[in-house]
Amino acid sequence: MIYKIYLIDSNSGISLLESSFKEFKDNKAEEGLFPGFFNAINRTIDSVQAAMSTGRKIDEILRIVEAEDSIIVIFFHPESAILFCSISDADDDISCLKDIMRKIATRFWKRHKADLKIFRSTTDKSKFQSLIVDIENLTMGGKIAEFFPKLLVVKGVLDKILSMGLIDEIDYRIASKCDGMNSPLKIAKELYEDRLKIRESIVKLKNLDIISF
Repeated sequence: MIYKIYLIDSNSGISLLESSFKEFKDNKAEEGLFPGFFNAINRTIDSVQAAMSTGRKIDEILRIVEAEDSIIVIFFHPESAILFCSISDADDDISCLKDIMRKIATRFWKRHKADLKIFRSTTDKSKFQSLIVDIENLTMGGKIAEFFPKLLVVKGVLDKILSMGLIDEIDYRIASKCDGMNSPLKIAKELYEDRLKIRESIVKLKNLDIISF
């Protein structure tokens, strides 16, 4: 689930808006996460400003920072020069997070283009608060990137698929854990497997119509 979404002006570094969906599990987790989060934001802002200082055209910038317990997505929208940033659980679907940051950026630019000009001349950011409702709707209350694969076949069929060589033993063990309740990260921890391997296997199982998302 998404914890927080921030909109940050790359020109000034000022936060325009913050939308929260879930509290961090403990203060220690929050304290460990935020230095890396803001370092990533500052590096992105530095890259944007360095490009601007040389007169180069800046395209979209998309940065992903994966940690043990979280995923950070930073998306730079060149037309608005705003960073759209999210912090979410490590088992959220990264592709979905990328898409939703782009959708929020598009909605913001369409609705608040004029308000952004006012902000940059007066620092008044009150008009941006109306976007919180859009963010809640677009992210389904922060749950849009939650990912719980579900097994589509019974155990006997899964055994037969394994015996036919269509999947290997690791795929079989992963599929057995896909009960619609376990996230890929939880499966990785339970099976002591690398998250990347879990993701690759889940895509393979999906393409074979063994599981669904």
